[in-house]
Amino acid sequence: MVELILSAAQLACLKAAVTVGSEESAALGRGRGFGSKLVSPERFAVKCTRQIADRLLAVAQRFCADVVPEISAAIAQEKE
Repeated sequence: MVELILSAAQLACLKAAVTVGSEESAALGRGRGFGSKLVSPERFAVKCTRQIADRLLAVAQRFCADVVPEISAAIAQEKE
């Protein structure tokens, strides 16, 4: 499994870019928030299969460029 760590804004961007009802949308919907809103922007952990992470990377490259480094790093870490 790949674990993506995203900010609330990054998560919202990806959610807006994927097809509603898709596997990607379902994976993003299962993201769990953590961290403190008082100290820093809330972060979300999204766990998904490698195939879904690859598809999210393709979406990010097209619509949410600021998310690409996080997804690429998570995929690279999963390969190790």
